[in-house]
Amino acid sequence: MKKIARVIGIVLPITAIILVVLQVVISNELATLGKRLGQLDTQVSYEADLNEALSTEVASASSLLVLRERAQKLGFVEPTATQIMSLTLEVPVALNRSDSLRPVSLE
Repeated sequence: MKKIARVIGIVLPITAIILVVLQVVISNELATLGKRLGQLDTQVSYEADLNEALSTEVASASSLLVLRERAQKLGFVEPTATQIMSLTLEVPVALNRSDSLRPVSLE
């Protein structure tokens, strides 16, 4: 019985010291991870704000009014009826001509 008490008297303080050191190490790691997590959270917030700003800039740059102004600066003009071309060889179905209303003979 005295041997068990002596072993417990030696092992118990050593175990307590090891656990205290382990707790200090783990607490230090948790504090370091908390700081790093805070930095990452700040960076995520910054990137989200930047993404929103860029999305707004893209939307405004691709709006029809901006594209129209840019085209006018480059020399583009509104097409007139004589400037519109058809790239197909077929005659348009809705041709606005009086001779297209003639009946077609099936002979």
